[in-house]
Amino acid sequence: MYRIAICDNETSQVNNLESRLSKYFSDADIQIEIDSYGKGERLIKAILNQSIEYQIIFLDIEMQGLNGIETARILRKVDKDFILIYVTSYEQYTLESFEVSPFRYLIKPVADEKLRDVLKSAIVDITEKRNYLFYNVGSSHFQIRTDEILVLYSEFGRKIHVELNNKEDVSFYGKISLIEEQLPASIFVKVNSGTIVNMHYIAAFSQGVITLINGENVSISRSRRKTVRFLYNQFIERNFGI
Repeated sequence: MYRIAICDNETSQVNNLESRLSKYFSDADIQIEIDSYGKGERLIKAILNQSIEYQIIFLDIEMQGLNGIETARILRKVDKDFILIYVTSYEQYTLESFEVSPFRYLIKPVADEKLRDVLKSAIVDITEKRNYLFYNVGSSHFQIRTDEILVLYSEFGRKIHVELNNKEDVSFYGKISLIEEQLPASIFVKVNSGTIVNMHYIAAFSQGVITLINGENVSISRSRRKTVRFLYNQFIERNFGI
C-alpha cells in the first residue's frame, strides 16, 4: 500500500486529482491511502507531529502561507526519499525548485496521459528502490522502512518476526519466500531457510556465523555459506570500495 499526499489550496483541484489517483491505482490493483491538505503548514505538521511517511507527495507551488518550494525544503530535511511531484499553473519556478529534487512537474490543467505517465514512472521508481516493506495485520495495512530492518525470521513457516534498529520488533503472518521478493537483493541476504539479514548491520562475518551490530549471532546454513560470502563481498566492494 502507498500513502499519498496532495497539498493544494484549491479544493476543486484536490478533489479532481484525488478522484483520478483513486481510479488509476484501483485499475492497477494497488492499494493506496490519500490525505489532502490545503496548506503547506498542515502537511508539514502532519509529517512532523504524527510521523506520517508518504511515498508520493503532489504539491502546488503557489499557495497561501508557505509556498510549495518552501514547504518542500522543510520536508526534505525530514525525508529525502519521497517522490515529489509539483502540480502548478506556473513554469517560472523550475530552476528554483531543483534543490528539493522534484520527480516531475505537471502543469494545470493536468492531462490524463501526462498523469498516467508520471504515475507509471513513480511506481517503477518506488519498486526499484524498495524503500518499504509492506504488510498486513488483520484488515490494517502497515509499512516499515527497509533501512530500519536488522533481520527477519520465519516462525513455524507461518509468521514473520522482524527486528528493527530502534530495538522494537514487529510480527505478522507471511512466508519468508514472499518477503524475500519484496526486499532489495543488493542489501538483504538469505542466510538460511528462515532468516534474512540486512548487510548494513553485519558487524562480523565468520565461517558459519554472522554477528549483527546488536551482538546477535545468526547462523549461516552450510549450503548457503559460499553464496552468502560472495554476496557480502560484493556488498562491501559496492559500498566501501574494499
